[in-house]
Amino acid sequence: MSLYTERLTATTIKTSLSMLLMIQLSLLAIMVKGEVYKVGDSSGWVANTNSNYSNWTSSKIFHVHDVLVFEYNATNDNVILVSRSDFRSCNTSAPLKTFNSGNDSFTIKAHGHFYFTSGFSGHCVNGQKLDVRVPKASRVTTIPPSKPVTSPSPSPNPSIESKAIAPSPLNNVAASHDPQWLLMSTVGATICGFVAIVGGFV
Repeated sequence: MSLYTERLTATTIKTSLSMLLMIQLSLLAIMVKGEVYKVGDSSGWVANTNSNYSNWTSSKIFHVHDVLVFEYNATNDNVILVSRSDFRSCNTSAPLKTFNSGNDSFTIKAHGHFYFTSGFSGHCVNGQKLDVRVPKASRVTTIPPSKPVTSPSPSPNPSIESKAIAPSPLNNVAASHDPQWLLMSTVGATICGFVAIVGGFV
């Protein structure tokens, strides 16, 4: 192989590696971006006797990076983030954070509970309160365990029989995987593979 061909091959591989890295980083950015939820759906963030935000949250599983959007009339309402005890007692005098634009976004940055209500008098006791729970096992994919393979007839050789009914190796692996971790592992393995190839040509 001529020196020109070697240089051309190495340049082509380096360019391909750069493009692949950009694609992988773009995929990672997409995965990190969460879902956007409008609180209360079409009703929005309101205080009335029909307000029941526990029903709204019961059909959803929230994750880190998800965004909560509060839409309301800013002239007679707002959103406050409060502690658990203040949430339970409807104490609005010591908010952790206050939103008052009428179209506020709150990005979830950690696991746990986030408690919201309105700072306007009487709104909390009328049901305008929201408990958003973000479980630690968020964004988890479950692999169903496979059934063990059994031999139809007894085998005279115990070692063969034990192999025949041994469970699938999947049963010994953790049943859940974080897709972000899998993506990062894939990125790392891909980059290592290309670096090894580039190293072989240079």
